[in-house]
Amino acid sequence: MPRPASRVEKKRLTLEVSAPVRERMEALQDHLGADSLTEVIRRAVAILDTLITERDRGKQLVLRDQRTGREQELLLARDIV
Repeated sequence: MPRPASRVEKKRLTLEVSAPVRERMEALQDHLGADSLTEVIRRAVAILDTLITERDRGKQLVLRDQRTGREQELLLARDIV
């Protein structure tokens, strides 16, 4: 789905990734129906930003299995030591 035109200044970013990371990004692009790898990265940054914001507000991030009800806390990089 194309993004609407934006008046926000943009900066070019060159990214070097391993072949497995590139393949995973392409798989995500296909799965999401994203127009580009840039869109995949943009969405990933937005999700990570939301998770960090909510964690910093004191919320616990939990994954719940819909079949079993089993819960597992989602730890972000700063939480893992």
